[in-house]
Amino acid sequence: MLITLKNEQLELTVNSFGAEMNALKDSSGKDILWTGNPDVWKFHAPILFPHCGKIKDAFVLIENKSYPLKSNGFARDLEFSVINQSENSVVFELVQNEYTLERFPYNFSLQVKYELTNNQVFFESTVKNTGEKEFLFSIGSHSGFCCPRNQGESIEDYQIEFEKKEPLVTIPCYENGFLANDLDGKCPFSKLYGEVQPGIIPLKADYFGNGHLFTNITSDWVGLRNKKDNSLIKVNTKNYPNVMLWQNAGKPHFICIEPWYGMPDPDNTNHQWTEKPGLVSLLPGKSFSCNQSIWVE
Repeated sequence: MLITLKNEQLELTVNSFGAEMNALKDSSGKDILWTGNPDVWKFHAPILFPHCGKIKDAFVLIENKSYPLKSNGFARDLEFSVINQSENSVVFELVQNEYTLERFPYNFSLQVKYELTNNQVFFESTVKNTGEKEFLFSIGSHSGFCCPRNQGESIEDYQIEFEKKEPLVTIPCYENGFLANDLDGKCPFSKLYGEVQPGIIPLKADYFGNGHLFTNITSDWVGLRNKKDNSLIKVNTKNYPNVMLWQNAGKPHFICIEPWYGMPDPDNTNHQWTEKPGLVSLLPGKSFSCNQSIWVE
């Protein structure tokens, strides 16, 4: 089911399947969010739960049992219920079911709220442990933004900007998208990214490959800047430990800015869920919320 929210500056369409934004347009009707052409990438802005990033060999071991789990989790592939709706907001919910329990053996509620306020899409995800056992999980967003956005532009007319213009720190991944080891076998490890101008990454085709993962985030937002007209799309990153940047292969169509609580599997993983880096622990009855809001300036 598609639900559309609209104000004087933005129009947002959200699908109850995956609780995923399917379209975001400015007041002129121009697309901000990637349109989801399946020949390029069928998603628009999937929610990543209960895992962010790649899963090695498509399975994990939880309490000595093997569970099938694909990269970026299962929330994006399931129907959510609408539990609250108003003129400018909507709240979706996913709870455990037979399908999820076969992949993640815990009771949970995942609520996702969208609300339009002026030039902002308020976007918040809340995980609640509704069972009797503590569990570990990852959560993140994977919003893709049209780039280039205007006719006559190229991807070189854009850059990624971190709010704080400080040297960036990266967690290296191999070309296959899994976490890399350092020379001493440590995984994950971090190092300076090496950008020429601190906190700014000029864009070009195929630059991010299977993704560049950043950590030690001090910026409250990471944005996509159009250097021609100085417009800016910002994604909230306040309090997030990691941010993934990714783009489609080949002819440039979009850039994804992805705040994550979590990270991909190590390439040499032993598949043990409790040993995965970056997971969040949640006690029974407790909730965890994260804000992935978007501003269009």
